[in-house]
Amino acid sequence: MDNSISEKEKEILYNLESDIKVLKKELNETVKAIIDGGYSKFPVILAHAEEIAIAQKVIDRSDHQTHFHFSASTLEEMVTREIVVKEREADFKQQFQVNADKFCVLLVHTDSMKFVFSDKK
Repeated sequence: MDNSISEKEKEILYNLESDIKVLKKELNETVKAIIDGGYSKFPVILAHAEEIAIAQKVIDRSDHQTHFHFSASTLEEMVTREIVVKEREADFKQQFQVNADKFCVLLVHTDSMKFVFSDKK
């Protein structure tokens, strides 16, 4: 099995990481609001270049000169929308616990759609 990623995907992931570094404060506030508001213990941040209708946009890239817009959702919403299959929900919850010090980010891009965990600090 070939686990290598393309140069294009490396660039996309690099841009994502740089955006997250710039927006850590705002993203931490968003995640905290989801948890403290009792919406979910499993917040998911969506990073997307195009407009999407599957989550609440919290950061517009034009306001921050970033590569991506960022929207807020939850694991439960991802399961309801069948982005995460029900059979994998427990696996995701376990990953959230293992990566408690990281953001769970769903990258939505024409060249790459994947979940990544990125440092909050």
